[in-house]
Amino acid sequence: MGTEQDDTTMPLTPLDRLAASRRRFLALAGAGAGASALAACAAGGGGKDSEGGGGVSEGGGEVSEDNPFGVDGSAPLEVVIFNGGFGDQYGKDAGKKYKEMYPEADVQVNSTVDIQPELQPRFVGGNPPDLFDNSGAQAMNSSALISEGQLSTLDALIEAPSLDGGTVGDSLLPGSLDPGTYSGKLYSLNYVYTVFALWYSAKQFNDMGWDAPVTWDDVMTIGEQAKSEGISLFAFGGQNAADYYHTLALGMAVKQGGIDVAKNLDKLDAGAYEQDAVVQAFDAIEDAVKADFFLSGGAGIKHTEAQAQWVTGKAVMYPSGSWIENEQKGVTPDDYEMTGCPDPQLGSDSSFPAEAIRGTAGEPFQVPADAANGAGGLEFLRIMLSKEQAQNFAELTSSLTIVKDSVPEDAFGSTALASVNSMIQDAGDNIYTWNFTDWYGLGPDFKPIWNEFLSGKIDAAEVRSRSQEVLDRVREDDGIEKFDVA
Repeated sequence: MGTEQDDTTMPLTPLDRLAASRRRFLALAGAGAGASALAACAAGGGGKDSEGGGGVSEGGGEVSEDNPFGVDGSAPLEVVIFNGGFGDQYGKDAGKKYKEMYPEADVQVNSTVDIQPELQPRFVGGNPPDLFDNSGAQAMNSSALISEGQLSTLDALIEAPSLDGGTVGDSLLPGSLDPGTYSGKLYSLNYVYTVFALWYSAKQFNDMGWDAPVTWDDVMTIGEQAKSEGISLFAFGGQNAADYYHTLALGMAVKQGGIDVAKNLDKLDAGAYEQDAVVQAFDAIEDAVKADFFLSGGAGIKHTEAQAQWVTGKAVMYPSGSWIENEQKGVTPDDYEMTGCPDPQLGSDSSFPAEAIRGTAGEPFQVPADAANGAGGLEFLRIMLSKEQAQNFAELTSSLTIVKDSVPEDAFGSTALASVNSMIQDAGDNIYTWNFTDWYGLGPDFKPIWNEFLSGKIDAAEVRSRSQEVLDRVREDDGIEKFDVA
């Protein structure tokens, strides 16, 4: 099923990407961008030392309860926002608040979709922005930045007073700092709290008499009924996001086998993809492929095109993070009632209850070690982590931040956001995640594998074998820094 994949361009391995990143640093420095700048810390920056990026230095202003980082109120501030699925208005609004607090400061909140091409030369030249949103397809490799000492640690932010009282750390959802913590040190503040779920139209389900699926058997039953109506169960965008189903499979595997399944993946274990629960989950996806439950033609389209097929009625369900409603604005029918449900259970012996979800933080904000106003970068984050700004983000994007209790009960009229709130409340402490794909930048490695799988070209056993090869390459490469697993 689907179109032929272009096999002429092979994906870069993690080693290739890390080596290329370092080559660009060295080449640009050697070309005159300023090799000495790589070893020097700009005034008020992050305090980089011989062991890599340290904490952010005080900004030169008077330290107080209202100014915990000693921000110099007259110092300029530059923030770069990734202008992707969440847009950039929330960043501009936080910039206005910063300007209210420090009226003498020249506050520049810029946005781009090309983070690495635009910012990497600035890192090499020693003049990076004070804070940047390291996200999107062109994101910089965080592990490479950390190993090169190019990022400051952010622990001072978490210990600082919140604008709403208490500390910033007290105001955050449990586990929200984990994805940005590398071997015990916080280098990234992941601002957006994402719940990964199966998404559907509540209106369509009500019209068809379907209940939200709890088990994979429920999903397959819906697939058979949908197929009899001439509708596909799933759509997929093979050009750039077939690995959404990799995420679904791993979510079901962790739910079935327990958190050790996730830890073994994070540890890059030699048998990570042969764990019983992983085998079960991949076989389940294969059953759906063999049943012809995937909309044809997915191999040649982007995820946004696949999502448009889904919300316009050509497919019933779609696995994604809770950014999905905002990303599909303008395409989704007004009466669609987009709603999410947790990853399905694979069996009655599941380690996690049905209500358990994969929840984690994304959209990493980072302060460069050479930032001219690193203290201002921390202060900007402190502003973003206020309930006022968190609520503004939720209203603008129909997505949650990592700030607790920042969305009203009506969820601004968003059925998707309301369902996310409900899933979080129902899950309680039963929330799981993994980090290896983000830690080592492995998304590009899995996408072509899953494109072939969902197109029916390879079976589940080969997917697992090739996925394990990705982990093995990273584990055995001494040039890639490995991170501890708690």
